[in-house]
Amino acid sequence: MAATVFAGEGATARGGCSAECAGGSERPPDLGIRARPAGDGCAKRSVYLMECVPLWGCAATRGHAAEMEDACAAVPRFADVPVRMLASSRELDGIGVDFDAAELRLPAHLFGVYDGHGGSEVANYCRDKIHVVLRDVLRAGKGLREVGEVDVKEPWEKVFGDCFQKVDDEVSGKSSMSSNGFTAEPIAADNVGSTAVVVVVCSSHVITANCGDSRAVLCRGKEPIALSIDHKPDRKDERTRIEAAGGKVIDWNGYRVSGILAMSRSIGKFSAFACPSLLYGRNY
Repeated sequence: MAATVFAGEGATARGGCSAECAGGSERPPDLGIRARPAGDGCAKRSVYLMECVPLWGCAATRGHAAEMEDACAAVPRFADVPVRMLASSRELDGIGVDFDAAELRLPAHLFGVYDGHGGSEVANYCRDKIHVVLRDVLRAGKGLREVGEVDVKEPWEKVFGDCFQKVDDEVSGKSSMSSNGFTAEPIAADNVGSTAVVVVVCSSHVITANCGDSRAVLCRGKEPIALSIDHKPDRKDERTRIEAAGGKVIDWNGYRVSGILAMSRSIGKFSAFACPSLLYGRNY
């Protein structure tokens, strides 16, 4: 089975826009203010003052399975991202605006693929909930601060870690209370889970978080660029992590967690091993 999301050239092209975007889809974030014109009289806007809405589409195939267990999500403008999570103070000082640039928030778009195993319940739940939870975490801004010169990934690791953990807790019924005050029930049986690969796109950056072996790939011209790294049980670092957490990796028709799960991280099934890893790219 496979589910795929395609983000078109309008996403972010080294700080510029594609022909389709430049023809009318490009617009600055809704700030009520404009950047100062460059010294030669021409408006030269920073990439942090632009927005390009990517073209996108979804495709999925069931393959040989009895039912479709995968899901995908495409959510344009799902949230506004604080620019302090994307750029250091030194970068923001030079963009030429008459307000505190650290208060900027950039419109962001989310794309996700969720490869279910054991059933479709967890993949469908991830499709419906991950972008909602991620938006709430970004709005709350807990623990977020201005990025430094070398720790750009740090706030995103916290944001995605909190998001994936909350969704995993809801799926497994570990959340103490539901919204109506009653104890939450598990979303699916213990043997049902899903991978999650999520890409957040804004005018300046592409941020990818991955849990499992679903993949994100960017095509720049004719060159593919891997935006995620598979979590597989035969990776030395993953095997060490699993065994340290009390799990086992068994070679049973390929390396599997407890002889069952073919990826080393997932949401739902074997959720003790469900922490995401993250790749953070600028101007791909």
